[in-house]
Amino acid sequence: MKIRTVVVIAFVNFILSSTILQLFRINDAVPNFCIILSIVIATLSTPKNAFVFAFTSGLLQDVFLGRMLGVNFLIYGLLVFGAIKIIDIMFKGNFITPIVLMGMGTLFYHIVFYVIMFFFQSTIPLNLMLSKIIMETLMNSLIGYFIYAIIFNRVNGYKLGDFNA
Repeated sequence: MKIRTVVVIAFVNFILSSTILQLFRINDAVPNFCIILSIVIATLSTPKNAFVFAFTSGLLQDVFLGRMLGVNFLIYGLLVFGAIKIIDIMFKGNFITPIVLMGMGTLFYHIVFYVIMFFFQSTIPLNLMLSKIIMETLMNSLIGYFIYAIIFNRVNGYKLGDFNA
């Protein structure tokens, strides 16, 4: 995949996530497609593409939607770095891999975001965030599994979990 394709995916993801996908809230939580796509690209494409996507998405969110410049930029970069390191020891074709990666990625994002906001600006009440974090983790894991399975099939030519291929 070319770098300009990754940048276009990041822009389309930003536009859709900030407009149309806001309508699909469950318990005031929206699935974070930046986390999902960052992990999918990190595991099924090259690290260079994953970092370009993560930094482009993070920069767009920071500039247009964020309170501080660089928070999402940093967190998505760390998330991609962690996914690249974890996928070296996990099997990409397993059913559980995308669920674990999406769940851990979402929890990591929210923990780091909360800590950064605690030290630099105002804190967000943790008891209000817990239900949102749990719901977003479940949605990201479920949606991320299906996206991962579709892209895995296109990249590798066989279905996720098909160990006879």
